[in-house]
Amino acid sequence: MKRITKNDITSHDPFTMPEWLLTNGLGGYAYLSVPFIHTKSYHALFNASLHPPVDRYSVLYDMLGCCRIDGQDYDLQDYFDYILIGDVITYVYTLHDIIIKQTISLVHNKNTFVMNYHIFNPSAKTIEFYLRPILSLRIPDQVNEKAPEYAIFPYRNRLSIVPLNRKDTLIHMKISNGVFTQEHQDYTPAPYTFHQKMGGGIQDHLSIPGFFESIITDQQVNISVSCTLEEHIDDPITAIGSEIARKEALTFSKDALFNRLVKAADNFIVKRGDGHSIIAGYPWFTDWGRDTLISLEGLTLVTKRYDDAKDILTTFIETLKDGLCVNMFPDGNGDALYNTADASLWLIHATYQYYQYTHDYAFIKKYFSALQNIIFTYIKGTKHNIHLNDDFLLSAGSGEDQITWMDVRIHGKAVTPRHGCPVELNALWYNALCIMDLFAKLLGEESFFDMLAGKCKESFTKFFDTHKGYLYDVAYEDATMRPNQLYAFALPFPIIDQKQAASMVEKVYEQLYVGKGLRTLPADHPDYHGIYTGVVEKRDLAYHQGTAWGYLIGPFLRADYALYHNKARTALLLKPLLNSLDEQCINGINEIFDADAPHTGKGCVTQAWSVAEVLCIYAQILKND
Repeated sequence: MKRITKNDITSHDPFTMPEWLLTNGLGGYAYLSVPFIHTKSYHALFNASLHPPVDRYSVLYDMLGCCRIDGQDYDLQDYFDYILIGDVITYVYTLHDIIIKQTISLVHNKNTFVMNYHIFNPSAKTIEFYLRPILSLRIPDQVNEKAPEYAIFPYRNRLSIVPLNRKDTLIHMKISNGVFTQEHQDYTPAPYTFHQKMGGGIQDHLSIPGFFESIITDQQVNISVSCTLEEHIDDPITAIGSEIARKEALTFSKDALFNRLVKAADNFIVKRGDGHSIIAGYPWFTDWGRDTLISLEGLTLVTKRYDDAKDILTTFIETLKDGLCVNMFPDGNGDALYNTADASLWLIHATYQYYQYTHDYAFIKKYFSALQNIIFTYIKGTKHNIHLNDDFLLSAGSGEDQITWMDVRIHGKAVTPRHGCPVELNALWYNALCIMDLFAKLLGEESFFDMLAGKCKESFTKFFDTHKGYLYDVAYEDATMRPNQLYAFALPFPIIDQKQAASMVEKVYEQLYVGKGLRTLPADHPDYHGIYTGVVEKRDLAYHQGTAWGYLIGPFLRADYALYHNKARTALLLKPLLNSLDEQCINGINEIFDADAPHTGKGCVTQAWSVAEVLCIYAQILKND
């Protein structure tokens, strides 16, 4: 549990000010800065997911608390003392001898926000306690041009709200002891400083429908509030206790930091239909195929959530199309996107990892033909110009296709096209062929995969530049120094030898490692961008052209450990990312970091594959070999 006092907050910069995040297992979340400063449109007490895990809808922007004592008003936020950030969020306020503890939680697998105020009033003063809900009623990444419109139905201690822009959505709010008074007023918050720097809507327009009021005369009292899209309204105190117990039940290690990472991993595992998926990052990403499959080991296997892993694999295997794995499920009701060449190979890799942890023979037998079809389809050729060359290397991409993880386009123009034979795509291809050979032999099936793997390995020698001591990023044509080459030695079936790997890892360490991840370009490259900032076009130019990525610590430290078997060294190299759990969004690890020092966290404030890869490497450090 992280404790932050008001004196610990020394900056209101949107990239360094401490924040917290809670999630509900549906894609919904609560997300605020510690000092209640809303620096971005995503900040809200309750962002629901209307069609889990997508179609997010910002419901409750904030809840303004006020105490009236002896005719004087005290706004609670002005008397903030400290916060405890753990399984739930607890703010503590001190008003003279009165202590108020505000505990915030979401209900798992429900679109429900709950909050309890425990008021310690030793002098038994009469306190008029007011809560004013501020409604946002919009999608989280936009702002309202005018205050939202809605129909309201108050009754005693509760009210129901129907937003006019989502008439199919019914919102219920309730206070445990008190009454609601309708008193509408528009609310205009301060401009969003995050969007002033990064683009997006700056000025929002919100609405307060009225206020809850409770009269307190006892020395101790609990006042609970709930906001839900469900028919049944959960008891907030019970729900808070259940969420604490649920989170604690996820842990199983004697190591406190490992358990903290296990709980951080839980934020990303969400319901999708009757199964599960993985949210790529908060606050704006949905579930992406590549991100999910790279994250699967850390989030579900290292954490012993084997049933969730099986559900997730099933979701992506059963949605294969033309040999391609879903790249992204859009935030809405649109069709899934299949614009990736590597996700299908990551699917085979993730299935292998699942088998290594569970020995689930029946699962491999059930889906062997579907996985085998990926190989057949890639050999024959499929969309995005994916095909096997005459030299048995895998090729993909044409025009302005973006089929690898470096997938940015600006005004339809690819920034890092990487068409042809990208290094990690071929490392994954070789890895997939070796896995399929293993599966075929396990099932007693005829296998030609080992022959293909051997031919691929023979041709892969073309990637290594003996003069520079590292691998081409794209065979034959692009010798740019990038981190993608690490997968040639970091996967279960490495395609290069130890001598080549040692040279490669040394070059990567010298030119790309920055502590909190790996740069995507060396600092001396003419296209290098050291700071990720500005409007979307400027940021997109930097996204894969210098910007450091946290998840790349995974292949780097796997390769490093495979070479040196030095856990002390691995721990030292991992430490900066572990330390980032106490920076910016507490208990999260950013998607990306500035390539230039001090390597400020940017992008999503907590990213699935960043947490997952750190968890995998930390588990390896703890493991008794």
